[in-house]
Amino acid sequence: MTAALAAQPTPTPPPSAVPSSRRKQRASRRLPCKLGPYTLFERIGYGGMANVYLARQKIERGGHRLCVIKEVLPELAHDARMAEMLAEEARITSLLRHKNVVEVHEIGRDGESVYLAMEYVEGFDLRELLRRAAAAQVPFPVAYSLMLVGDVLRGLDSAHRWKDEAGAPLGIVHRDVSPANVLVSFEGEVKLCDFGIAQAGTVSGVDTAFQGKAGYMSPEQARGEALTATSDVFAVGIILWELLAGRRLYKAQPGETLLQASRRAEIPELPSRGLPEEDELFGIVRRALATETDERYPTAAAMLRDLEAYAAKTRMLASSIQFGAWLTQHFGKEVISERRGRQRAIEAIERGPVAVITPIGKRARPANGNAVEKNANHTPTPPTQRVVPRKESVVEAPPSGVRQTRSLDPAEREKRLAKKRRKALKAQGQSSAPVKVAPREASEGGYAGAILLLAAAMVAGLVMLQLTAGG
Repeated sequence: MTAALAAQPTPTPPPSAVPSSRRKQRASRRLPCKLGPYTLFERIGYGGMANVYLARQKIERGGHRLCVIKEVLPELAHDARMAEMLAEEARITSLLRHKNVVEVHEIGRDGESVYLAMEYVEGFDLRELLRRAAAAQVPFPVAYSLMLVGDVLRGLDSAHRWKDEAGAPLGIVHRDVSPANVLVSFEGEVKLCDFGIAQAGTVSGVDTAFQGKAGYMSPEQARGEALTATSDVFAVGIILWELLAGRRLYKAQPGETLLQASRRAEIPELPSRGLPEEDELFGIVRRALATETDERYPTAAAMLRDLEAYAAKTRMLASSIQFGAWLTQHFGKEVISERRGRQRAIEAIERGPVAVITPIGKRARPANGNAVEKNANHTPTPPTQRVVPRKESVVEAPPSGVRQTRSLDPAEREKRLAKKRRKALKAQGQSSAPVKVAPREASEGGYAGAILLLAAAMVAGLVMLQLTAGG
């Protein structure tokens, strides 16, 4: 795998080319924020119909789980066709139970917002994986390409053959098989997602013929004709062709749109890579990309059988464990570290900010290091102060000429007053035995009361001296 494939990603239109409503939506949600029972904390994708977020949900016994939220754009939330399409995606995916198909948890509404909650696959979609591989100049091994495409075919085959409760075939066609809808986890799992425009029977009022990504359309889909499972097989053929060639398949001519290029469906020959039994592999790709449906693989299972036979013959077999280890080694450590950091930040926010008491004159900071924690609307929220009980130091206004100092607790104050009284009596020739004094009320304090008591003791001493002299 060369860097050329990811070097030509699906172009992102400049801001001026994006409708104002869509530009507004991209900046409208300030993360983290709540949507129903979910806390959204990272936007991981967007499209013409919805934004996709990574979220946390509280579950029983105080636990949490990660999930993916697809929120319909606000201008489409009240569109009856969009609501029906989203409900159809939830209905179809809830019927499917396969390890290579992403599970849908629920469809919900929160105020004006309509969303779909889905299983979280920790990793990348194939488009992002190829982009990162190109940026890091990491070749994508052919054995992993064959394994990945094989897992996509397994998921499609299960969807194509799915039946209803009565045993009647549902006739599901995905219609949007592309790298953006192929999820790859750090465990080496490959899952197909986004059955939003899949057709099971007929969706009334929803024309899905021209929906999907033009760069991965079969010629019959680009022409708006009725589709069968072979159209999905053609899309898988495009993905395999691009993985082997290292570049995009469809190229629009000057003055031509990509949709028009997909209608022509001109398939160039794959460049030689010196692979074992290369002609056999290229023959599989050519059959998958046959422009006439009767010359194409009739089912995903038929293509899968030929691909597995080739991988076994050439010993280009790979396991999900090997694939997951390769992904983690080259791309996982940084991504996992970033996402774990975001999760810890969300946990701290959900617990609430904890203020740290600092000396007077310094700013109190929450535990997360921010001076003031902000909520989803960027409204400053004062930190919660932790109150520590302490003794109050009350200073009473002293009489004139008396030095001001900090008052003591009642026991220490009484001890010092008794000591002063003993010194005064000793100076007057009296016994230095301790004099018991009734404790004063807490409200009596300070040196004004102490001076009055000392004066009373001196007067009492003088009276006793006079009585003694008179006796």
